[in-house]
Amino acid sequence: MTIKNLLLTFFCSFFLFSCTQDTDITVPRNLQEYIDASSNNLGETFAYAASASGSASTVYIYAAPEDGATDLRYYEADSLNVDDENDFTNYRRQNLTVTGLFDGKLQRFTRLGEDENWCLVTYMLDGELKKSAPIRLKNASKLTSWTNNVTIEFTETLKPKFTWTDIVDADDAIYFAAISKVEDNSFVSGTYTLDKTFQYFDTSNVEVNINTPLTPDDLVEDTEYLFTMMAISADNWVNTVIEETFIPRNLQEYLDFNSEKTLEKATAFAASASGSESLTYIYYDHLIGASAMRYYETDNLDVDKNDFSKYRRKSLTDAAVYGGELRRYSRTDTEESWCIVTFVVGDKLYKSAPVKIKILNRPTEWLTELSVDFPETLKPKFTWLDGKYLESTNYLQVITDSESNFLSGTFTENKTFQYYVDTNVIAKINLETPADLIFDDEYNVTVMGISEDNWVNLVIQESFIVE
Repeated sequence: MTIKNLLLTFFCSFFLFSCTQDTDITVPRNLQEYIDASSNNLGETFAYAASASGSASTVYIYAAPEDGATDLRYYEADSLNVDDENDFTNYRRQNLTVTGLFDGKLQRFTRLGEDENWCLVTYMLDGELKKSAPIRLKNASKLTSWTNNVTIEFTETLKPKFTWTDIVDADDAIYFAAISKVEDNSFVSGTYTLDKTFQYFDTSNVEVNINTPLTPDDLVEDTEYLFTMMAISADNWVNTVIEETFIPRNLQEYLDFNSEKTLEKATAFAASASGSESLTYIYYDHLIGASAMRYYETDNLDVDKNDFSKYRRKSLTDAAVYGGELRRYSRTDTEESWCIVTFVVGDKLYKSAPVKIKILNRPTEWLTELSVDFPETLKPKFTWLDGKYLESTNYLQVITDSESNFLSGTFTENKTFQYYVDTNVIAKINLETPADLIFDDEYNVTVMGISEDNWVNLVIQESFIVE
């Protein structure tokens, strides 16, 4: 029987189920004896397994019991080296923790231990025993790859198309694609396909549709969803798991929706965290009264940065810095891309210029060397040099007191700035005249060298005593 026919047979009616787990395993009975004693009818079901992210000692076994199923069980062979994995006298029951996923559409056993083996899953349905094909656990020899590498295109606002690739030397036979709501983890859609692509909700390449009803509800604009894909081999091992959040409505559609608002330019730039190859900070000038702050990002750098339909919204952590005069998003990802920040103030929509995230090719230098002179009392003059990347076109200077209270934020095109002297200042963050410095007190200065594409090449942080 082909995988397609097997799935069509076993998933046509499965929905939420109630499972009563028999924890009495004191009788040492092998699976064949259980089969012989349980039912005259033996059916088939589908189950598969994956290693936990980065772990050879934790394995997840996924099963999909049909509506009304009971007595869900997990069996494991005496050894990986059994003569025949289909000889069920070799299998004995193991009592593992089981957890419901996707509103119970899947049930997941958790197995601890680095040894590999054969296993399978059974359950009862209307007096019939259902049994999965043997699953070859490969947690030591072929760890499951957990990633977020998927291309999500919005050819239509509420019909995203997901495209992915196999990992190197993968023997994938079929792909499970699920969509759930991030807010409450509720299930939206689940399908199996033989292709490395799925579009919501186009069933032209869907082998099995596990939704009840078969056609799920439309997605909702500006709602955060989670896309999950499992690439399953012929021996029922999951080679790859993809998990990536998405929010329907790209940036161009958002701009069109707010076309009655006046479009203004926001200030934003990005820097990699000190010593990190994955953490990026995206700073933006947070204006008084701002609301509806949003972060948009392309899938990669190989797009037209001014094609706003290529930017999709992402939900990132947003925090105040420098006393709230700036805010910054924290992005954990090694992929380089273009990003844009937007927010609303009254009847104005502020949108930043595209910011090029260059965390791998141009990691931000974090330094502590700059010159502090006092040509005038209480008016320090700061002078610095570029780092190894000579690409900065403007520089941000932020002055804070010893308790990190914001005092001043200015932009210059020169590698020098004097406190309270604006002759070379081209823009300001502070709307009011900054306070006088206090003699002999300690303060902090931060300088950021920003390139034309709004990437921060260097950050210099230093403390100084006022003279």
